[in-house]
Amino acid sequence: MASSKTSESKYVCVISDATGATAERVVRATLAQFEDVEVTLELVRDVKSVEQLREIVARTKARKGLVAYTLVEPGLRNEIVSLANEAGVITVDLMGPLMTTLSNFLTAEPKRRPGLFSPPGEEHYKHLESVSFTVRHDDGLNIDTLQQADLVIVGPSRTSKTPLSVYLAHTRGLKVANIPLALGVQPFEELRRLGPGQVVGLTMRADVLSQVRRQRLKDLGTEELSYADLSHVEKELHFCHEVYRTPPPWPVVDVTAKSIEEIAAEVCALTVDSRSPGRGAEGHGP
Repeated sequence: MASSKTSESKYVCVISDATGATAERVVRATLAQFEDVEVTLELVRDVKSVEQLREIVARTKARKGLVAYTLVEPGLRNEIVSLANEAGVITVDLMGPLMTTLSNFLTAEPKRRPGLFSPPGEEHYKHLESVSFTVRHDDGLNIDTLQQADLVIVGPSRTSKTPLSVYLAHTRGLKVANIPLALGVQPFEELRRLGPGQVVGLTMRADVLSQVRRQRLKDLGTEELSYADLSHVEKELHFCHEVYRTPPPWPVVDVTAKSIEEIAAEVCALTVDSRSPGRGAEGHGP
């Protein structure tokens, strides 16, 4: 809200018989059109009784304010108008006129049940938050906030950890972290503190992984032979499976010749979709 150049803050009370999120957004969007006016906005959710309405009207009258409301139950709508008129409080019905007009236009009766609408922005923002978390926790970053992850993916280089993580964030709204494993380098202790079904290991057939790494080195125009050497890859995969089997063991998904969609389905089936109280993840080594 823009800072005020007036001497007195105006009071607006927004009331709803549900979350009030939509009503608050409508009022804030409208108030944004008024510059240099300081407004104190109060949101009162889950209004279900006449007693609540009386208290709201009395408080608004004392502050010389205005009441904006979304109440789907006709009795409450009538009551707020009656109480406000008696108290001399200005009211704005944000839903009633539109609902009546739509009812006439559609020749249908509304359900008149609060809370039926969930603003699409909530799911959108949840996914944005998941994607942001996943990007911040790519390739072993920000280990100190690993506990906040819905899922942690571990595995050797070039086993699709990053694309899988981003795919799960976008399609499932999961906060995903991915951590690389390298031959002889023990994983972070934080991983062992995570709960059952929170960590999954990835693996790939050694000859395929060796080929994938060779192509990667070619694309980069570099020659780091041990990284793609079949013997090295075999040792690294053996080391990874030893890590996966270390108590508490982690489930393992073989990503060889599988699409991201297939891998994601297997990963979720073994982790986030299988969680239940007292149930841990089972190891699936080679």
